[in-house]
Amino acid sequence: MFSKIVLATVATISLANAVDDFSSERLLGIEVGYTSANTPNGLGLNESNSNIEFGLRLGAQNEEWRTTVRANSLSTGEKKYQKLMIDFDRFVWASLYKTDSIVFKPYLGGHIGWLHYTDDITSANGLAYGGQLGVALNVLNEVDFDLGYRYTMTDVSKVNDMSSFVFSANYLY
Repeated sequence: MFSKIVLATVATISLANAVDDFSSERLLGIEVGYTSANTPNGLGLNESNSNIEFGLRLGAQNEEWRTTVRANSLSTGEKKYQKLMIDFDRFVWASLYKTDSIVFKPYLGGHIGWLHYTDDITSANGLAYGGQLGVALNVLNEVDFDLGYRYTMTDVSKVNDMSSFVFSANYLY
């Protein structure tokens, strides 16, 4: 009984301190990117399909971390890809000098989520996961821009992997 009380007390104190340590600003953003999806063809060889991908982002960030939920859509002829992903980014470094008019923050991260694939004949769903890197540029107190690269692997039988170069604009509130 005593150990449960001590554990509950330690957890409550840690949670109270964590709220201060992890205060963050929310973000709402749009993104556009050039994505290449590798799909197996009927002969077992990879076929690359590329086009413009669009997406929406909702998340939170502090000085060290950013977490976002994003939804993306890509159409390449008869093939359509929809993704719902959770991104976790760690800001590696930030230029926070008082003379900086633009705050430059490179990041590394990962993502995991769900991929839905459809074409004229079939439809498939599955897990998608991968890594990303890029740079966030905070140009105003309320606006930042991202330029990044994402590589996504999947367990969907109709999609091997995807690579994307992405630009996004985020409103911070």
